[in-house]
Amino acid sequence: MTTNNFHQAVFLRRSPKEVLCVDKDKTYHVYDLQIAVKAFSVYLSMSDFKKIAIYTDDAYLFLVAFSACIYAKKEVILLGSMHVDLSVENEYFDALISDRNFDNAKIPNLNIKELIKEIPLRSIDEIPAVNHDAVITKKPDPESKISFFTSGSTGKSKKIEKTLSQLEKDILHLEDLTKDLDEHKDLIFMASVSPCHLYGLTFRVLLPFLRSFVFDTRFFKYHEELCDNGVGKKVVFVSSPAILKKIDRSLKCPKIIFTLSAGASLSNQSAKEYYEWSSCPITEIYGSTETNFIGHREAKGLLQMYTPFKGVTFKKQDDALYLHSPLLKEPYLLDDNIVFEGDKFIVKSRKDKVVKLSENRVSLTHIEQLSVQIEGIDDAVAIPVEKNSRTHIGVVLATKSADILNSDEEKRHDFVKRYRETLKEQIIPIAIPRYIRFVKQIPVNSMGKKVVTELMEMFK
Repeated sequence: MTTNNFHQAVFLRRSPKEVLCVDKDKTYHVYDLQIAVKAFSVYLSMSDFKKIAIYTDDAYLFLVAFSACIYAKKEVILLGSMHVDLSVENEYFDALISDRNFDNAKIPNLNIKELIKEIPLRSIDEIPAVNHDAVITKKPDPESKISFFTSGSTGKSKKIEKTLSQLEKDILHLEDLTKDLDEHKDLIFMASVSPCHLYGLTFRVLLPFLRSFVFDTRFFKYHEELCDNGVGKKVVFVSSPAILKKIDRSLKCPKIIFTLSAGASLSNQSAKEYYEWSSCPITEIYGSTETNFIGHREAKGLLQMYTPFKGVTFKKQDDALYLHSPLLKEPYLLDDNIVFEGDKFIVKSRKDKVVKLSENRVSLTHIEQLSVQIEGIDDAVAIPVEKNSRTHIGVVLATKSADILNSDEEKRHDFVKRYRETLKEQIIPIAIPRYIRFVKQIPVNSMGKKVVTELMEMFK
């Protein structure tokens, strides 16, 4: 396995002629990255920006922007699924690097496509064997800050700060899981997740980059794209339950040798269907932005237990369970319901979402669980809604009922009345949802997680 050092990967270790990544009709070499990073970092160094958000699904543009920010000593902000109104100033960042233009944006938007378009891609014959010009000799600060935002399951995102050295350590932490990839030649990483999450940044960008694997720059939202562009290649597919559970088994599967999934839980049935289609088990990663990567398992359709990553242990203290990990500075209190068998474990349920209303602890998770037990409700998301300086519970209910969705006011009123009466029997009055909205399907992001910020817009 090659070194995980970021600076060496950008400027020192790899030949300028080496293929870095590919697009539909482009091939990027290491030399192209070096020239772009040096030029863009100089540009950023001359600015007064301190915190810069990166927003692009193109993995090459993301890597250029990320690297340039690190060398220019700017804090990298990765918003994940958090929605930010660009028409007003915000507390999170003072500039945005993206690959598109935004109307009425009050935040400076640096369109990276426009900024680096004057840097031509070289053919292999035009690239020098040794790069003497486009090199940054000074190593980046290992304490360079990269800040992530959680998905905000109760409506409020939480900022999680990490450093460049921590991200390098993450890749080393994954060695046991991915060491077999070194045995394969001509691998290509293809992904259906954004690089703006910890999972996407780690597995879609940094892992192939630091390990010298070629990656496809594109974001593959549909199975047809994966199958068409994966023909004749050995594919590592970095994905999520949102994509994997919708696999079209009528399509001819490319040669997938390794599949990764994280974020939301994946059903045994979805894992079984994917394995039958691809002959490749899904390696599920258990963890979060706060905890980093805790464990992994191979999903083929049967109930499989997670194996902790190297150095990860759990300790019970009274009724609490604490995670000890070489990736964390201190033990972390886990709220998930975890059952152990020897050194392996099963996650029975994820963390309960709790908010406080008038000195009462209200479980949003419990409201959701009760809601889906009611006939006609397929899914539910409960969130706190603030109106007139007071907080109440709102709930978005997914249903296929034509009567409710087609705005039959009388039938909808009757359903809401029965819904609230059913909940009154099992939860305190203040927890009964005051605001109710109906949809055909709960929206999810590329990680398969429910987009709470989008749902909150329904209550404004």
